[in-house]
Amino acid sequence: MKPIAATNPRNRFASSLVEYFDDLPGPEVELSLYEDHTKQVLAENDSPDLGFRYSINPYRGCFHGCAYCLSGETRILMADGATKPLADVQPGDHVVGTARTERSELGRRFVPSLVLDRWATARRAYRLQLDSGDELIASGDHRFLTPHGWRYVIPPGRNKRARLHLQEKDTCLGPGKARLKARGWFKSGPREVSSTIAGSVAAIETLGTILPLFDIATETGDFVANGVVSHNCYARPTHEYLSFGAGTDFERKIVLKPNVAERLREAFEKKSWQGELIMLSGNTDCYQPLENEYRLTRSILEVCAEYRNPVHIITKSALIERDLDLLQKLNADASVGVSISIPFWNADTARKLEPFVTTPARRMKTVERLAAAGISVTVNIAPLILGLADRDVPAILEAAAAAGARGASLIPLRLPGAVKEVFSERLQAGFPLAAEKVLRRTREMRGGKLYDSRFGARMSGEGEMFQTVERLFHTTCQRLGLNRAEGHRGARQNTFRRPTDPGGQLRLF
Repeated sequence: MKPIAATNPRNRFASSLVEYFDDLPGPEVELSLYEDHTKQVLAENDSPDLGFRYSINPYRGCFHGCAYCLSGETRILMADGATKPLADVQPGDHVVGTARTERSELGRRFVPSLVLDRWATARRAYRLQLDSGDELIASGDHRFLTPHGWRYVIPPGRNKRARLHLQEKDTCLGPGKARLKARGWFKSGPREVSSTIAGSVAAIETLGTILPLFDIATETGDFVANGVVSHNCYARPTHEYLSFGAGTDFERKIVLKPNVAERLREAFEKKSWQGELIMLSGNTDCYQPLENEYRLTRSILEVCAEYRNPVHIITKSALIERDLDLLQKLNADASVGVSISIPFWNADTARKLEPFVTTPARRMKTVERLAAAGISVTVNIAPLILGLADRDVPAILEAAAAAGARGASLIPLRLPGAVKEVFSERLQAGFPLAAEKVLRRTREMRGGKLYDSRFGARMSGEGEMFQTVERLFHTTCQRLGLNRAEGHRGARQNTFRRPTDPGGQLRLF
């Protein structure tokens, strides 16, 4: 599979699989696909915060994210003070990582960190040279810690503002290579990262070649490489269930179910299945670019239409327009609903936080085309980012009503686990003047924290600002006729029929 030209390696597409909108560039990367032949196809949800019980994930993984990789010879600081080449570090080892202190947002201290996963890839390589004489071979999207936060090795290409990157004379933090042989690393008490300097950037140069590179996932999300605090990939819980381990990149290891239609048909033939609503999908966008070639989502819709089973779809992709014929058939024989996520209306704002998703205006055109075809469409203002996108709420709702949407929903920003740091860094890169205000508003909405994981709280919010926006949302919906009972209906009941039992008589036993 031939890689395509990249402007931002966060988004990984293969040329034969990509559907481009609005002249969006594709990144340079090779895609690895894995087939899932397990018999289970329906995922059952038991969360009271979600309005569905069953979902199907034809694809596991997505194209957004980074592969933060280093040369296999890079010396990694182990928890006992020894060092080991990165290529030799294994899951279960303990390395030196960092943990935040309460004194400041950037304050950190060294702590032991369990290695959760390790993998290898082939990436374009760059040499980072420090004034101390040390150097690191890394991919362009690897990140190192500085007094001002994490910085990438290089900018992403034409869009220089898309991420913060290292520049000459920037300071890298870490214990430094001279201290890597110290034994009893944690016996003398906490060591503050901010007080240790690994060196300043002397030069960054491309090696002009693709090299085998390695990465690990750790409990703390970082480790010390050649004396410098180095970022690693985040754990992806849903991929852990697939035996990839924590930290495996969604966008580099995509799992697909080639026999999803066959397995769904088998599930529908079981007497226990009563024709409940199915959500597409509970994990990632079922209309991601892979669907353009594999057509797994379409095969699911074909089976649902055959059995007259109700479906609801959540997507950001205009590719759903391809399946209008099936959606109309489902709408006539059972029921189908579509939710299009549009969290921003300003195109520049959307491009900075959703750089590889089609524009809000293009998504609204999809709403219009689905509605014109008689499909029940809602618009999700999700996630709502206070201090940045709350001003867009009336405009999104006005456009949704004009496009023929029957309803709308409002879901506040959720930042579970390591997502907090990812969001904070992208926010700082794209909106440096508004970043602190947005984070402050988010904490106000979450009871002083960036995230509240409690059932009943994680999908809602609190505080004066959120309540004001929520009231604005509801009053605007009422004014525009959105979410009316007659226009925002749920799935019709008892439409399910097996082709082998067209009259539905077997359901009586």
